[in-house]
Amino acid sequence: MSEKNKTQSNSVRGIEIFGHAIGGVGQNMVYVLWSGFITAFYTDIFGMNPAVMATIFVVARVWDAFNDPMMGIIADRTRSKYGRYRCWLLRMPIVVATCLILNFTVPHFGNVGNIVYAVVTYILMGMAFTSVDIPYWSMPAAMTSDPNERTKIFTTANLGTNIASTVGNMLVPILLVSFGGTNSAHAYFMTAVIFAVIGAALYLTCFALTREHVQPSTQKFSFRLAVKSLAVNKPLFCIMITNLVINLAFIMKMTLNYYYTTYTLGNVKLMSVMSLVTLPSIIFGTCIAPLLAKKLGKKRTVLVLMVTNLIVSGIFFFGGYSSIPFVLVMGALQILCVGAAFVMLSSMTADTIEYGEWKTGQRNEGIITSTRTLITKIASALVGVAVAVVLTMTGYVPNVEQSESTMHAFHFVISFLPGIVMMIGAVPIFFYSLTESKHLEIMEELKKRRESEEK
Repeated sequence: MSEKNKTQSNSVRGIEIFGHAIGGVGQNMVYVLWSGFITAFYTDIFGMNPAVMATIFVVARVWDAFNDPMMGIIADRTRSKYGRYRCWLLRMPIVVATCLILNFTVPHFGNVGNIVYAVVTYILMGMAFTSVDIPYWSMPAAMTSDPNERTKIFTTANLGTNIASTVGNMLVPILLVSFGGTNSAHAYFMTAVIFAVIGAALYLTCFALTREHVQPSTQKFSFRLAVKSLAVNKPLFCIMITNLVINLAFIMKMTLNYYYTTYTLGNVKLMSVMSLVTLPSIIFGTCIAPLLAKKLGKKRTVLVLMVTNLIVSGIFFFGGYSSIPFVLVMGALQILCVGAAFVMLSSMTADTIEYGEWKTGQRNEGIITSTRTLITKIASALVGVAVAVVLTMTGYVPNVEQSESTMHAFHFVISFLPGIVMMIGAVPIFFYSLTESKHLEIMEELKKRRESEEK
């Protein structure tokens, strides 16, 4: 590799970092509606039995166990004039937008026909989302080989996705009320159309503003080595387990927010207020994550964030939900910890790409990144099952005043449960061995290997 190419591989312009973050905003706008409101749509609009809904989620996640790694391999093997990963941000936005709208459409096929429709459209949406999500999160490793530059990209991207989550969760209730209310099928459909258009436009903006500077290896792709890069990657497995647990806590909180604000707090519009209040904490948490990492290291930073979140969650739970300002502040502090932790985990996942290359000799950004998407979907499925269990056990009945026990259950899931679950996720981090110094050693050895191959 020439000196010019070496420089290019580590040089990322500010507009590219911004452009990549814009794609994350589009991705999360889509995801906020799909993952955060599909449960309420199925139970309250579709009239679906919670047990049937949970079964659909489980079936979809079983398929994802094959689909997500497959998409990772496809992305790694892609060769186009736009790069391996960036090209998917041009190919798939319209497909994702169409699938999102179909997910929030109520057909008239009868009870069985409607369930079949829900299964097909939900699985198709998952596949379409994956076809963009895996390439998107693989791009930072293809944009630069400098871990510090990658941390900047991930920090900015996570800031964008967190802001998108906040704004999305704030907008959805407003749009639903504007188009007919939370019990209106038309309101969900129109909201889906708006979010689909926004998502597609931002995907395409990301494509236009970004570039892949790290040239792929000319070595023929080996499926065996791709699988091996996962099998021997112990640091990746630690991150996967932790990611799963934190996603469980976060998605559970986001999913129950609709029920919590509507029934426990008594006003669904508070969901928008809650999202607005958490915006500053998201920005602050995302920005301080790299600073904490420089001082403590990524591993210790994640552990500190988890302990802090547990303390906040305990105070939140025992403080109750009679005071709306108290609920808003505690929720904002929880999101601060979760947002910062996601920045660290994204950066740590990218570091395992070089670890896998060091172990196998083949670089597999796509298949390693696919584990991130798969984990998120598995967490969503488990949350779907857990929500179905909560709704069933507490006697939840849509669109009526809930019992005291149901409202308390919603409060527990929103307040204390995220802290407890995240602390469980701390356990694998103790076994994470890919420290900053170890990663630097690996990078130096890989550099020597490449130089030796070029001679």
